[in-house]
Amino acid sequence: MKVIILLFFHLAFFFSYGLVQAQATLSENVYSPDSGVICDKKAGFCVDSYGISMGFTKEYLGQEAQDKMMKLINDVGSDNFDTTRYSLSNKVYCDAKEAVCLEDRFSDVKADQYNDILYPDQ
Repeated sequence: MKVIILLFFHLAFFFSYGLVQAQATLSENVYSPDSGVICDKKAGFCVDSYGISMGFTKEYLGQEAQDKMMKLINDVGSDNFDTTRYSLSNKVYCDAKEAVCLEDRFSDVKADQYNDILYPDQ
């Protein structure tokens, strides 16, 4: 019985540690809900290594966030909306084509935490 309880506590620890590690807070409104994904609650979208992701936006921020983003894209026109280059609400700028995130749009300083999440092999 003691072994089963000990095993239970070990499993609970490892599962809870994994869940904590999977969701990293990067700033007040920006977080990583899963490996390779960053979401911005204030800006209303989620991204992966390819850029803004409608699927992840819906999954982590909900249908309303996805609808707002789709409306914005439709208002601007899909030919004029580049989902591969974006700024987050904390000013971090990412360019999926270049596979890099910078501290802000006009900086050359890499945002290491963001690059580690989105472009770990770079």
